[in-house]
Parts: sequence; structure tokens; C-alpha cells
Amino acid sequence: MSAVANFKYMTESGVKEGSLRLEDYQTAERAGMSVASLINAKYADADPAWGSAFEQGCASLGIYAKDDPARGIQATKISDILDGSATARLAGETLAVGGTIVAPSQQGTTPATRVFFPEVVLSLMNQYLLEDNDPELAIWNRMISARETINSAMFTQPLINVTKPRGERSTRSSQNTLPRTMVSITASEYSKSIGGSDIGLEISHQAQQNSTVDLVATSLAQQAQGERYAKLWEDVNNVVAGNIDAGQSALPVTLASTYDAAATGGTMTQKAWLKALYDPLRKVTYDSALMTLDTFLAIQNRTGRPLIYDPSTSGPNAGALGTYGLNVEPNLLNWSVGVPNVMLVPDGVVAANHVVLFDSRYALREVVNASATYSATAEMVLQRTSVFRVDFGSLLYRLSEEAFKYLDFS
Repeated sequence: MSAVANFKYMTESGVKEGSLRLEDYQTAERAGMSVASLINAKYADADPAWGSAFEQGCASLGIYAKDDPARGIQATKISDILDGSATARLAGETLAVGGTIVAPSQQGTTPATRVFFPEVVLSLMNQYLLEDNDPELAIWNRMISARETINSAMFTQPLINVTKPRGERSTRSSQNTLPRTMVSITASEYSKSIGGSDIGLEISHQAQQNSTVDLVATSLAQQAQGERYAKLWEDVNNVVAGNIDAGQSALPVTLASTYDAAATGGTMTQKAWLKALYDPLRKVTYDSALMTLDTFLAIQNRTGRPLIYDPSTSGPNAGALGTYGLNVEPNLLNWSVGVPNVMLVPDGVVAANHVVLFDSRYALREVVNASATYSATAEMVLQRTSVFRVDFGSLLYRLSEEAFKYLDFS
């Protein structure tokens, strides 16, 4: 048993008809892509001036996630989507200047709009999941170099190897010859599972008549966002201690005492701090750091930190700068280090007197899975239930090991 939703969409040559079948959810799930992406690829001739094929399909069936005051359109109620009333209300209406798309009536016993409903909700959820307003989540997201949203619980991790190419030097080459220096990107031998949570949604009949699809998507996204916030510190700890799911061990420790013998026992020194940040090869720039509040204060109060001139202070970095223009300071030209943006973490997430330094351009990658399983979708569409289930999860892993330095001055 199946269900199909026929819709109209505009191309440069005129109006055409497309369809979204229930089986498309299963196809998209197996391919690791969204249903909207599948429909857009299937009907790639859709005129972008009218929107993508999926967006036009929603419009032709009367599904509007948000109000459109310019055209006098109100956000569609859940009840209208589930029983097909949205399509009946829109039939024959002009959607924009220059043409008319006539919305078809509901096909068979399953309203066409019901077939669209799961993907409409998931598309909106994906938008909200990438808009983090919590301070820590917003900061953490800026520190992640790459994020990918997939519609599958399995993914294959890419392996990037630049260590060997950096050990080679390029040479002159003749025409049409391959370069000696290559960046190697391969796929891991095993697919990895993204652990996650199931979010269930049950909408009462009365609520369906008063709730829009945008409200439902927002509610689901807030629940998923709460799951992500609870998982934030676990992700940070996995970056340091290692992640079994990603096949990564703990970060190797670099002792601050290797830069300055005095940087130990919870004492950070100016010399050790500068040497830890400095990379003469310019391979990385440590622009991000994770540490506890006590560790941050220890770095702020590090031994030998330069001070602004104050006649009342004493020590090697205080006092007058000299007189009569005889104090000639060396002019350092090629000193370049990043000024780390620090995110404080709770005690225990990162060990005391330990600092995680990394280059946010290459360090971290997150894979987010936000999908509804095919079985749950089929049940909601065919049996016309008011229960909807969303599977949500994410996996964070270290993209480039060279982008990290785990500094220990304990």
C-alpha cells in the first residue's frame, strides 16, 4: 500500500506536474539525503524564481509554514494539512504574477498534504537546529570548522592526511605531469553510527486546529536543542578524552615545562605561554581554547606577564622604561600568534591546569542526523495517526589531529 502526492511546479517553459511518493522517504533515507533534496534533484528543471521543486510543491498544495502578509497568506494549520483541507482551499488560486498553478484534489484516501507533512516539519527543524541562541552553544558552534546535516544514522568518516605532503617539497614539473605534493583524502574502512534520541510528537485534535506547522517544528527543535545542550559538555570531554564512536583516542599531552622548566605545579609562565602559542612553521594558529575558570585565572596571573608601568610596582617587568631616549627596544617583525577565544567549561570536563588549544579552521567536524524513520512516516501517512517520531543525533570528532595542542602545567 502506498500514497502519492501530485503537485504542480513552474519551469521556464511552463507548468509541469511532479509527485512525492511515500517510497521517496525510504529512498532518501537509504541515500542519506533529505526528501526535499531528492525531489529537487528529481525535478531539477524547476524555475528558481518560483522556488525549488519542493517549495513549489508545498505552495501548490496550500502548505505554508509561515505567514506571507504580502500575498495575504496565513500559515497553514496542522488540521488542514492532515485532512487535505489546505489543498481544497487553495485550488485555482493565483500564486504569483505571471501564471496560475491549479492545485490537484487529494488523491485516493490519503490527502496529498499528509504525504508532504513529515518533510515540511523536518526541513524547518533543520533550520532551527543550526540557529543556536544559547551562549555556550553559539560559541561552540563558531569553534566547529565544519558541520554537515544528514538524514541517516550512519556515515563514513573522511580521513585527511597532510602530514606526508608537508614532508615533501614540490619540484619543477613538465607539461601535463602530475604534481609530487598531494593532499590525501580517503574514506574510513568502517561506517560509524550516530547515537541519538527519539523525539515523539502527538497532536490532539483540538491542537491541530490551532497549531501551525511552524509552531510544531519550533517545538520539536526546542526539544532537540535541549538534547544538544545536555550533550555539549559530553562532546567537549570526548574531544579531550577520546571518542570511541569516532574511533579516536585521547589527545596527547604537551607539558608546559618543555617550554619553560618553571611552568609546573599549577604555575604558568610568560615564556611557556608564548612558546605554546607560537608555531614557527605557520601550520596552525591556535585561535580557540577550552579550560576551567581556575585554569583561566592561572594563565591571567602567569609569572612574568608584562605589566603596564606603575612606579609603585616591583619585579622584573616593572619600573621606568629609561630616560634620555637610551632605552632601545628591539622591533620584532615576524612574531605572529593567535589570540585564543576562550570557552570556560565545568570542572572535570577538562582537567585542572590543562588547556586545550586548537585551530578552529581545521580542528572539529560535527555530523548531525535529523530524520524521521521510514516506518514511523509510513504509519503516520497511511494509518492517518496523529503521532509523529523524529530521530535526532550528532557525532563530533577531531577532523585534524595537528590542529590541537593539549597543554599541561599541573
